[in-house]
Amino acid sequence: PIRGDKWIVITTIHYPTPAIHKFLNLTTPWNLIVIADRKTPSDWLHHLTSHNSSASSSSSSRLLFLSLQQQQSLRFRILQHLPHGSYARKNLGYLIAIQCGAQIIFESDDDNLVETGDIFHLPKLLRPQQLPWLAFHRQRSLFVNIYASFGHPHIWPRGFPLEQLRNITEDGWHSLRQNQQNITRAYIQQYLADLDPDVDAIYRLAHPMTIGRVLFDRDQPPIALEPFTFSPYNTQNTVTHYEAFWGLYLPVTTTFRVCDIWRGYWVQRLLWDIGGHLIFGRSTVEQ
Repeated sequence: PIRGDKWIVITTIHYPTPAIHKFLNLTTPWNLIVIADRKTPSDWLHHLTSHNSSASSSSSSRLLFLSLQQQQSLRFRILQHLPHGSYARKNLGYLIAIQCGAQIIFESDDDNLVETGDIFHLPKLLRPQQLPWLAFHRQRSLFVNIYASFGHPHIWPRGFPLEQLRNITEDGWHSLRQNQQNITRAYIQQYLADLDPDVDAIYRLAHPMTIGRVLFDRDQPPIALEPFTFSPYNTQNTVTHYEAFWGLYLPVTTTFRVCDIWRGYWVQRLLWDIGGHLIFGRSTVEQ
C-alpha cells in the first residue's frame, strides 16, 4: 500500500478534471485518494492515463482510486452505514489516509483548481507573527462573518444561520483583535475559494451576477477564531492536522449540502476543549 504523511481526499462522480490532474502533479509529494460512487465512470482510471501523459507514473506512486467494488472489500465497519450517492462516502478516504500514515489531510472537490504548484498550508503551531489576528463575536451573536474580513462584508458562507445576519450587521460585520497568544494551535485550516465561493442558495438567488466574479483580499493575513465564536466552514479547501483527525467524520444521516456544516459546528465546540483553533486564510483555489 501507499504510505505517506500528506494526503488529499476527494469523492467524485465525474471523469478526471483539471483539478485532479493538478493534484497528481504537485511539486511536493501529496498522495491522492479518490472515492468513487455509483455514478462515477467505470473507466475513470483509464480515462485519466489516456488524457495525461504524466499520470501513469503518478497513478502508481501517488494515486489510490477506489471503485465501489473495491470499497466493499475493505474491513471498515462504517461501510454498512454509508449510502450510495452520498458525499459522506468521503469518510472512507479519511480512514484509509489515516491507516496509510497521514499526519495532515487536505480536503477538496474535483472542481477546486489549486492556483500554484503546491497545496498551501501553515504549520499546526503558529506564533503571532504568522497569525496576527483573532476574530471574536460581539454582543448580539456568537457568529462572525469571516468573508467580511477578507473584503466581502455582503457575502456570507453556506451554513451561516440566516437569523443571525441582522444581529451581526447591527454589531458590525466582523471584529478582529491582535493575537497575543505565544502559540496558537491551528489544527484546522480553512482557505477560501475565488470566483464561485461557497455561499448558500439565498445569496445565489439574490445576487446571481456576482457568482463567478468574487475575488477575496489576498493581502489579509490568516485569522483564528476565538473560543465561543462560530463560523461555518466546509470541506472544499480545508487542511486538518493529526490532532484534529477525530473531527473529520461526516454525518451520514443529513442531506448532502449540510453534512459538512453540521460537522463543522460540533468540531469547533470540541476544539476549544483541547486548546485548538479553526483558522481562515486567503484564497488558494479557484472554483
